Amino acid sequence: MDNPLPRPRRPVVLIASCALILLATALLLPRAPAVPPLTPAIRLDPRVARRSGNEVLWQLPPGPPRAAMFIAPGCTIRATDFFDASPGCPRCAGLPEERRFTREALRRGYAVLAVSSRAECWSLDPASASGDGSELAAVSSIIEWWVKEQHPELGGLPLVGIGASSGGYFVSALAARVRFSSVAIVIAEGVFAAMEEIPPGYPPALFVHMPRDAKRAQMVAASIGKLKSTHVDVREIQCDAFAVSADFLAARIPGLTPTVADGLVDVLRQKSFLDEKGFLKNDGRSTPWKEAAEEAKILPEGFRLERHVTEELNIAYAYHEFTSLQNEEIFKWFDSHMDHKI
Repeated sequence: MDNPLPRPRRPVVLIASCALILLATALLLPRAPAVPPLTPAIRLDPRVARRSGNEVLWQLPPGPPRAAMFIAPGCTIRATDFFDASPGCPRCAGLPEERRFTREALRRGYAVLAVSSRAECWSLDPASASGDGSELAAVSSIIEWWVKEQHPELGGLPLVGIGASSGGYFVSALAARVRFSSVAIVIAEGVFAAMEEIPPGYPPALFVHMPRDAKRAQMVAASIGKLKSTHVDVREIQCDAFAVSADFLAARIPGLTPTVADGLVDVLRQKSFLDEKGFLKNDGRSTPWKEAAEEAKILPEGFRLERHVTEELNIAYAYHEFTSLQNEEIFKWFDSHMDHKI
């Protein structure tokens, strides 16, 4: 080549090498997943009813529905957490992961039905102490009522089910009596160990779990093995921990400003709630981040996003939390198993 570049001196080489090493190290560290944009045109505004002692919320997609979805929340989570506050549901709380999942379902043409458990968690008992009958029978009836009486246009469409934690156990049991096209069981191994045999025609099952919970991961593996032995189509998605960042918190939580998000991460770091790589040392539920943030005076007056922040910290710690970060994979699973109809 003409006019070749001069050879750099050794100190420059060392500096450049160090920079490359630092860059490579940074690229190897797990980071918060890229935050996909929400579709602003979809506004969450569900209809609300109460049937058989269960709170029922639903919303249809903006265009013609192509499938229907049943959602069973986990313990302490309500159907109202899957929708933003609106004229039709002023009590709705719109937790970050739940609302993102609902909006994605509606964007993809799913009619969404979310049902709250009667108590803090779902019951699999054959009868209810309240005299309303079993929740499994009640929810089966609610789905039938929703399709046949409220929205007959859903008849003949595929029906999918998803449940998290207690809701995951519930959906795995409900799938033995409701004709789902497929189900997703989140942070739960399901009730398969208690089944003498898998019922004929059991739907394809996707397990979404966090292997940091090693005991549950072993039980999920056992459930997968049992389902595969009866030729049920089954797959798993594993969710790993990542470093907490202010950008991630601000992007995921509506109403959380970048300034407050920066302050929260600074407090987490100052209080040694994070390790040297930015990973939480404990689950968000057991990290006293709010007390520390109040002490540092970084929270605005009337701060009402405690549950929202805790949920995102739980996601980053990756032990036990509903997540929408795997929306793309979950909906690909549902979309690829549309054989059974309501």
